[in-house]
Amino acid sequence: MAWPSIAHPAAAADPDWSERAPSPTRSGDVKGTGGPAESQPTGRLIVRYAEGTSEAGRERVRESAGLELVADVALSDTELVEPSGAVAQAITRLDAQAAIEFVEPEYRRAQATGPTGEPLFGEEWGLHNTGQTIGGFTGVPDVDMNVPEAWAITTGSPGLIVAVLDDGVDFSHPDLAGRSWVNADEIAGNLVDDDLNGYVDDTNGWDFCNNDNTVHEGTASHGTHVAGSIAASGNGVGIAGVAPTVQIMAVKFISDDPLCSTDQQAINAIAYAAANGAKIINASWGGYDVSASLRTAIESVPDVLVVTAAGNNNIDNDLTPLYPASYDLSNILSVASVHNEGYLSGFTNFGFESVDLSAPGEDILSSVVGGGWAYSSGTSMSAALASGVAALAASARPALLGDAAALRLHLIATAKALPSTLGWVASPRLLDARAAVVSRPDIRRLSGANRYATAAAISAATFTPHVQYLFIATGLNFPDALAGGALAAQLGSPLLLVQTNSIPPATLAEVQRLQPEEIYVLGSSGVVSESVAVQLSTHAPTYRLAGANRYATAVAVSSGWPAGVPNVFIATGANFPDALAGVPASGALGGGPLLLTAQTSLPPETAAELMRLDPARVVILGSSGVISDAVASQISAAAGAPVLRLAGANRFATAATVSAYAFPAAETAFVANGLDFPDALAGGPSGGAFGGPLLLSTATSAQPPTMQELQRLQPARIFILGGPSVVPDAVINQIDALFP
Repeated sequence: MAWPSIAHPAAAADPDWSERAPSPTRSGDVKGTGGPAESQPTGRLIVRYAEGTSEAGRERVRESAGLELVADVALSDTELVEPSGAVAQAITRLDAQAAIEFVEPEYRRAQATGPTGEPLFGEEWGLHNTGQTIGGFTGVPDVDMNVPEAWAITTGSPGLIVAVLDDGVDFSHPDLAGRSWVNADEIAGNLVDDDLNGYVDDTNGWDFCNNDNTVHEGTASHGTHVAGSIAASGNGVGIAGVAPTVQIMAVKFISDDPLCSTDQQAINAIAYAAANGAKIINASWGGYDVSASLRTAIESVPDVLVVTAAGNNNIDNDLTPLYPASYDLSNILSVASVHNEGYLSGFTNFGFESVDLSAPGEDILSSVVGGGWAYSSGTSMSAALASGVAALAASARPALLGDAAALRLHLIATAKALPSTLGWVASPRLLDARAAVVSRPDIRRLSGANRYATAAAISAATFTPHVQYLFIATGLNFPDALAGGALAAQLGSPLLLVQTNSIPPATLAEVQRLQPEEIYVLGSSGVVSESVAVQLSTHAPTYRLAGANRYATAVAVSSGWPAGVPNVFIATGANFPDALAGVPASGALGGGPLLLTAQTSLPPETAAELMRLDPARVVILGSSGVISDAVASQISAAAGAPVLRLAGANRFATAATVSAYAFPAAETAFVANGLDFPDALAGGPSGGAFGGPLLLSTATSAQPPTMQELQRLQPARIFILGGPSVVPDAVINQIDALFP
């Protein structure tokens, strides 16, 4: 077997480990088998002149190259021109002139609308998924954005403006009639540009297709559907948008008219929205032709978050970029689509480097022209719902309003784990409105009647069904689960506990819910019996990772890693707490296996594996009282690599030290009893999935190092692992008191 390195995917062996989670599609189409939409050139050019070029100089350039000025572009030193001859020849002539910074063809952009479902009257599953059936598909409960929970804190600031750059918004719709942005500096209908911004009577927005103030016409419904998802009023009629009390600025530039939907119009629309106070722009459109001017337009408004659709052609945006979604800018949030079962939609584009995360986008009910409602699907819908969550977050945390880069990172960090998207998007997460709006941590206990039920509860709170891998360890001892837990954390996989000769009912129920592709049992048959493995194999192909002892078992888990891994993590095999903290940190620090050692001697199995792995670095978890300096020297010699020791005065301080080093910031933290091991075993992989640390308490106190680290992190979520007999309410009260 070969484990995939998070940073450097290994070559596949038997069984075949993919670097991506499986992503079944309802249509049966394999992800990545689509192709980009055809280019739509307008036959015109966008020209950017060198700074300081005079109007006379521009005119000389146009005359020499046979160009006719069409219009200005809302970027400095930039204009739209039409060549008298072939576009390619005009570009060649312009590229040779010193007065030209760049020249590029202008293209039309298309809405990112995908397949549509039949109009249905039903629930908005993306906001609150109870398992209802939508479009013939039964949803998985809680595959949603936790919007009702967010509404308990905010429904959005009435002064916040979200600009919808699209085909217009029908504000006569009953769900949108009160949501229109009003330009207070413009007197409606007097045919005068009162605010001197260059647009006459732009009271609710502007139409850059027809250069007038008509923000909607005809039957075009895309922008109206998008606007409804963002901000439809909670007025007892129809639906509710994610942020039902914010304002919508309608900026129209998309149209079937061949003279519309152009780059120049998009650039002008972006500049207009930013100049008139919009701090969030919804861009549910795109195209596969790169535009330096469109990129510059977005880059020039760094205080505005531009939420973009990833595209609907079932292709990898890393290989075939879609713009504007694929521009590497800190104020762009690129969003893929998932359906109500928690998987990527068959149509959605993806990209491990260029698509940030996911939001609901399939069978989304929203407003349409004519006063009705209909279901529609596409990453347009995902972007719209993401814009709504962004509006809620900025309303609840005003410091994020106007700091687009910080708002983007906050939305990604507070999103909830969605392991089914691991490897397909940059952050395998689904937007979470509840976590995005809290001003103090949401402290939640994850527990069951015993250690097995607690592990199942932790898994259920983190992982959706159809996980690729499931790891099984004994609940009666800790060492085998440590190495497997680190791997599970890096693969986005759960870990459950069993007894030696039986599978507890809570564990079995969770196995059945998870529906794993493959199961890996950690430890020998003396630890987890063959009869248990056989019973597990009735649910999925089951393999055993085991050695003659705890050190050899850790090597068996490690043996699938290729040589040249970025890190190897070393913990004591005699106790558990230091390694527990290292489990979720291992992925954050660059990935790599976790091996075990004795305090005063390096086991030969571990030494041999270190030599084979040839890591760039070894990270020792724990002080010299746990792993001696002499052993650290042996480790460095065997690995041929430098050693970093992460340690504190005790197990609580070591966990805090590991957290501080691995997690400069984290929106989710886990707290477990540091004097007992089983609950924390399952919590480590969940920490890896959420991108947050595991900190330790006693049965009576949260401990000062843990409290200090929680104060530093200021997380949005804190999960307490175990019941009141393990981590009592008094500890929760101590933590809660940290955040007045």
